[in-house]
Amino acid sequence: MQADVVVVGGGCVGASAAFHLAQLGAGRVVLVERGQVGGGPTGRTVGIVRLHYSHEPLVELARRSLERFVRFHELTGRSADFTRTGFLLLAPASELEGLAANVALQRRLGVRAEVLTPEEVARLDPRLSLEGVAGAAYEPDAGYADGYATAAGFAAAARELGVEVWEGVAAEEVQAAGGRVTGVQTSRGPVACSRVLVAAGVWTAGLLRPLGVDFPVVASREQVVQLAPPAQFGRLEVVLEDLSLGFYARPETGGTVLAGVLEEEPEEVVDPDRYNAGVDWAFVERVGSLWSKRYPSAAQAEFRGGYASIYDVTPDWQPVLGPVDGTDGLFVAAGFSGHGFKLSPALGEELARWVCGQSLSVDLRMFSLRRFSEGALLRGRHAKGLLG
Repeated sequence: MQADVVVVGGGCVGASAAFHLAQLGAGRVVLVERGQVGGGPTGRTVGIVRLHYSHEPLVELARRSLERFVRFHELTGRSADFTRTGFLLLAPASELEGLAANVALQRRLGVRAEVLTPEEVARLDPRLSLEGVAGAAYEPDAGYADGYATAAGFAAAARELGVEVWEGVAAEEVQAAGGRVTGVQTSRGPVACSRVLVAAGVWTAGLLRPLGVDFPVVASREQVVQLAPPAQFGRLEVVLEDLSLGFYARPETGGTVLAGVLEEEPEEVVDPDRYNAGVDWAFVERVGSLWSKRYPSAAQAEFRGGYASIYDVTPDWQPVLGPVDGTDGLFVAAGFSGHGFKLSPALGEELARWVCGQSLSVDLRMFSLRRFSEGALLRGRHAKGLLG
C-alpha cells in the first residue's frame, strides 16, 4: 500500500505525533504498533507531569504539554486523567545553585515556580522530615496523568482524523534507496512512503542499524512500588522528588503512593523483550526505607504491590529528536530516558511540523543524534541526568 507518512511506535510520543500529523494535513498517515497502543512502557509510566528542567526547549515543551494535559478532552475528546497536585523537588545544599537556576529559567518562560526555604517546605507539608534538605523547588500547577489513557486518547482522535492505526503489527524494516526513505516493511506487508518517524523506544536501535545508523541506547529496568501509608497519615498531596535521599513518590488512588528511586545510572540493563516485569523485594525494602526517612509518621506503610518497566536510556539521559543524517525522510524520536510522557503532547506537534517540512516553534536541534559522534553530550544542572 501507499502512504505519505508512517509512524512506528504507538506509545505516547508516536500517538501524539500521528494525531498532530493528521491535524496538519500530512496526507495518508499510518501508525504501526507491534502490540497495543499505550501497551508498552507508556502504559507503565508513573505519569509525573513536571516542568523542572535545565534546558530551555525541555521547559518549553513541558509547559506546553501541561497546558494540553489540562485541556486534553477539548483537544482529543478523551481524558488523560490529569490530576493537579503540585510538584516539590527537595534538594541538599550541593544542588541549590542548579535548582535556583532552573527555577529562574522556568519563570522566564512563564512557568509558575519558586524556590522554597526548609521553613516554607515545612509549612507546605508538616509531615516531612527535612533532614538533609537545604531548600526546594515548587511548581503548584504540576501533577500526574495516565500514560495509557493519553496514548489511547491521541490514537483514537487520530483515527477520527483519518489516521490508520495498525495494532498488533510489527515494523520489521525501514527501507531506503538512494539516500532516502522508500517505505516500511511490516508484518502486515510493505508500506511505500517517503517519510518515516521512528518512535519505538529502545527498539528504535534495531530498526536503524540496517541503515548503518548507530543509535546508542540501552533498556533499563525501572521498578515502581505501591505503598499504603497508615490511615492517620492521610493522603500525600504533592508529587515529590527528593535529590537528598534519591527517591520519588506520587499520590495514587485509594490513599496509596507510587514510589521509586532516582538513579544516575541504569538500574539494570535488560533485554526489552525478556525482563522481569515484577518488583524485587530488596527494592521494596529500599524504597520503604527512603519513604520512612522522609515521612517518619508513615514509616509503617504497607506494601501493596509493584511492577517494573523499561526506560530507553541514552548516554546523556536526553532524547534523540529529528532527522537522521544520510537518509532523507527518516526522523527519530526515542531515547527519552523517562522523560517522554510528560513532553509528549507538545512534542508530538513539533515532530509533526518537522516531518511536514514546517518551521518548529521550539528549537530542538540540540537533541540531534550526531551529538554522540561529536562528543557533545548534554548535561543538566543537577547531578542526576534523568532530571533533564
